[in-house]
Amino acid sequence: ICEKILDLTFHLFVCALAGAGAAVIAMVHFLMALAANWGYLKDASRMQKYEDIKSKEEQELHDIHSTRSKERLNAYT
Repeated sequence: ICEKILDLTFHLFVCALAGAGAAVIAMVHFLMALAANWGYLKDASRMQKYEDIKSKEEQELHDIHSTRSKERLNAYT
């Protein structure tokens, strides 16, 4: 009887150890996905700021160019 109890205890210990290992693997997987998503969002934020600055500069250049074109037309008249 004592042998059966020890055998059952060993099997339960192995199952608990396997479950803990699976939980650790799942946690590592979750943290890796979390880090990847954070990096993606940070990169997207930087890209949005870059696109905003780029569009403002292009608009300013377009305004300067159109102003100079108007000045040239007014100079000839």
